[in-house]
Amino acid sequence: MFEILVLLFLFAVLILFGSIEYYFHTKRRERIPIRIHVNGTRGKSSVTRLIAAGLREGGLKVFAKTTGTLPIFILPDGSERDIRRFGVPNILEQKDAIEEASLHSADAIVLECMALIPLNQKVSEEKLISATHAVITNIREDHLEIMGPSLGDVALAISGSIPKGQVVFTTEKEFLPLLQKVSTKKRSRLISVSKEKYDANRYMQNFAYYEHFENVILALEVCESLGVTPDIAIRGMWASPFDLGASFACEFSLGKAEIRFVNGFAANDPYSAQQVWDLANSASKDIGLRIALVNCRKDRPERSEQMAKEILSWKEFPADLILCTGEGTSVFANSARKLGSGPDRLVLLEDTDISNVFLKLEELVSSKALVVGLGNIGGLGIQFVQSLQKKEGLVQV
Repeated sequence: MFEILVLLFLFAVLILFGSIEYYFHTKRRERIPIRIHVNGTRGKSSVTRLIAAGLREGGLKVFAKTTGTLPIFILPDGSERDIRRFGVPNILEQKDAIEEASLHSADAIVLECMALIPLNQKVSEEKLISATHAVITNIREDHLEIMGPSLGDVALAISGSIPKGQVVFTTEKEFLPLLQKVSTKKRSRLISVSKEKYDANRYMQNFAYYEHFENVILALEVCESLGVTPDIAIRGMWASPFDLGASFACEFSLGKAEIRFVNGFAANDPYSAQQVWDLANSASKDIGLRIALVNCRKDRPERSEQMAKEILSWKEFPADLILCTGEGTSVFANSARKLGSGPDRLVLLEDTDISNVFLKLEELVSSKALVVGLGNIGGLGIQFVQSLQKKEGLVQV
């Protein structure tokens, strides 16, 4: 009996301390007048960065946090600080970010949604962030094992981050009716951002990397709603550092081989992968070999199967070679073979280090090649991009 009373007492103490902590969290949160919650399948990190850069250019004191490729805290002067994690990612990180922004009297905070489980997406919005502005980039086939099994289920999960009585921005078209229905139910105003409003030639010309037009116009629309004109906001976006997962192109030499590399490692759903592949091929002249560098993850077998099916379906710009790295490459290879890919087209480098990837590329390419990174940015994907940044003779294009 005594033990039960002790447990009940400890439980009551935990509830008391939790309630006190939550009370202070809500007070700190309310001291930040603009709270922007960015969700969606693709482009969350980029849009978070773009919005923060645009608002900074407009004179606002802005904190931002990305959680995609690497967890980064972006300070009001645009400098960045790595977030060190002990254990697995936890949505309570958002609480810590809000606390720091509040202590420094921020005008705004821009937070990339880090939740995948549908309930966590809802809790993250309603209990932690309570956004004044929500952003949904798009809805694509990814993390179906958590948010699926269907694309409609993914849409429902992501719609859980729509706040009550606020404003929501999106460039999503297919599931716009569903987002409108949820927004109406929550008494929020949904703004569907249209490409026709913005001149692509004007706003896309000065990016140092391949940014998606949809990401830019979404960020411009959010900034404009907060009093920062597109002409001012875009200046900040052009000057802002890009995420490691952003699509960029560079050229370098490997022995006698001349390589043009396009980073699409973070484009890990079929639609986005094809977008990056087509863009890379359309923008490149005198290509030589077309190589899809696919980074696999052992814990994402369904993604490897999706990617194999997608790459094998490309007709306009077919891949001459598919170089598979990372872990679980056999899943990709088995799927590709079932779809008719011959053994001479597939090269597997299971669980190897980055130096062997460069050696294999040098061995495969006799003169020129376009290499597009696909599949996953984690692990070897990040290592490949970071190695390129240190490479002598690298030319950003």
